Amino acid sequence: MLWLYWRRVRHVVIGFGVALAMVTALVLVAVAIGGPDGQATPRSRRLPEALPLRRSAAARADASRVRHGLTLMAAAAAACRSVSYHGVQMVAWSDAAGSDAYLIEVWHRSGQPELAQGDDDVDDHVPGADASSDAAIGVLSISPRVLDLLRANYVIEYAGTGTSSDRPARIVEVRRRDGTLAARYWLDLVTGLPLRREMFGAHGGLVNEGTFIKLEIGGEGVGAVPAVRAPAWLTSPAMAEITMLRNRGWTVPGTLAGNLTLIGLTRTATRSGPVVDASYSDGLSVVSVFMQRGVLPGAIRGWQPADVGGLPVYLTQESDLGERGTAWSSDGFVYTVIADAPQGTVNEVIVQLPHDRHVGVWARVGRGLKRIGSWFDPFG
Repeated sequence: MLWLYWRRVRHVVIGFGVALAMVTALVLVAVAIGGPDGQATPRSRRLPEALPLRRSAAARADASRVRHGLTLMAAAAAACRSVSYHGVQMVAWSDAAGSDAYLIEVWHRSGQPELAQGDDDVDDHVPGADASSDAAIGVLSISPRVLDLLRANYVIEYAGTGTSSDRPARIVEVRRRDGTLAARYWLDLVTGLPLRREMFGAHGGLVNEGTFIKLEIGGEGVGAVPAVRAPAWLTSPAMAEITMLRNRGWTVPGTLAGNLTLIGLTRTATRSGPVVDASYSDGLSVVSVFMQRGVLPGAIRGWQPADVGGLPVYLTQESDLGERGTAWSSDGFVYTVIADAPQGTVNEVIVQLPHDRHVGVWARVGRGLKRIGSWFDPFG
């Protein structure tokens, strides 16, 4: 009876056994391919190895653009020292509050400091720009020191060719470490001089543009260069000078918010006392902090009260100053910040500098002890 039953079901049992054997074999093959603990065997790793090779090729292309961009910017810095030229630059600002523009006339003789003069009198629109500083607000010039800061804080890449001021140019892009575009330069194809610069905010909007609207290259085109008063100190500050100022109560930080580094320090005599100008840069933006002993009066012609980070300040009006200006007084000093940096960076700098934080919002501003100068600003 058992034999008869086996004859009836043997085909089913054999078929099931064959199927089970096939499944077991497939499982064993899969385990072998996956390796121990689910890891890939050497054979299975060959395919992923091709991915880093493709990324390396892309990295090499990026590295090539970076090398080319650095070479062009180094040539631009050299041209700013060796090429004689005379021109007029237009600087334009744009933000949520509106836009404004002003003109800067610049002169440069090979091997000498660059001179920049604003719309009216020297220093009215470009404080500190007339005496060989490493960087001046709004001026299209690159020094070796500024280039070092630019390389440290940004990624520089070659981006192609174009034209500016009716001259052929190579375009270099400056990117933040997160890859967003911070600036774009047009560098003269023949001389390497910067012809145009655009600056972009963190969200991609154009916030500043400087460009030559008139340019003559060569010693003959420079013409007569206006005489300017020379500050007591020029360009890179010595530690002894900084220490002396600090010991006398002046606030001269070595760095400020936004990777800004102290690159220039001047002290100029005025009718209302010495004015110290500390210039900071991250290689792209320039922030000048002007300091003078005194206290702001209750109102300043051409300035309007405002609030930055909960701190009371005065802002310049567009009709009185091309650059953005912010002033306040603290502990016997008047501070004025003028910058071509994005407003967010400027606000961080303002908050970082000294303020009478323990005094009521407008109490200290309204207790003015004396008037400071006639410079639309406090530095007449």
